[in-house]
Amino acid sequence: MAQISRAGAVNIEYGHFPVGELWEPGFERQNDNPDPHASEAVVVAPGVIIVRSRVQGHTAPVVLALGNQRGQQGQAPGSGWELLASVAYRPVYTGRMAAFDTTNGPARSADDPVGVFGQQVSPGAPTLDLDPSHTYDVQVWSQGRSDSRERFDEALPGADAERATGFESYLIVFVTSGTQEPPSPTTRESRRDRLTRSHGRPPLNSR
Repeated sequence: MAQISRAGAVNIEYGHFPVGELWEPGFERQNDNPDPHASEAVVVAPGVIIVRSRVQGHTAPVVLALGNQRGQQGQAPGSGWELLASVAYRPVYTGRMAAFDTTNGPARSADDPVGVFGQQVSPGAPTLDLDPSHTYDVQVWSQGRSDSRERFDEALPGADAERATGFESYLIVFVTSGTQEPPSPTTRESRRDRLTRSHGRPPLNSR
C-alpha cells in the first residue's frame, strides 16, 4: 500500500456511517447525500461514501488506505476480511478523506491496532489524502460483518448497548483509476450577486 491511515473508531448509529471528503472554504458544498437506508451495502454520492452495518448501534474500527497500483484491486488485506463492495469515487474538494461517526463528526482514535496487509495499524485519526486530479476505484472490506448481527443479538439480547465493540471492522481502499480536472474553488459571491440569484433581480439600492 502506498499509504495507510491510522486506525480510527466510528460510532455507528442507525446502521450506517460515512467516509467523506472534508469541505474546504471556497468550494461549493455538495449536499446530494445518498440514502443511508438503500438496499446496497455501500452507497456513493458526491463527496461521501456511506457504508451500511448489520448492527444498528455499535463502535467499529475503520482504516483508510491508498493503493499504488490497480493490480492491488481485490487483494485481501488479511485473514477474515471479505470484500463488501467496489465503487467509484471522484474527489469534489481537495481530496482529504476521513471516516465519520454517524452523527458526531470525525471518528475518534481506535483503542487497539488493526491488522491489515501484514502490518499493525496504530490507533489515530482515520484520514487519507487523495489526489483531486485523479479518480478512484474503492474497495470496501469488512471483517466480522457476515454474522455480526447474530453475535450482537446473542451478546446483548433485545437491546442495543452503548459502546458495544468487536462486532465489525472496516477497511476502505482507494486505488487510482483515471484522471480528472481537479475541482476548483468558486469565486467568492458578492452580496449583490447572492441577492440577485435568490430573488431573480438586483436589490433596489443597487439597480
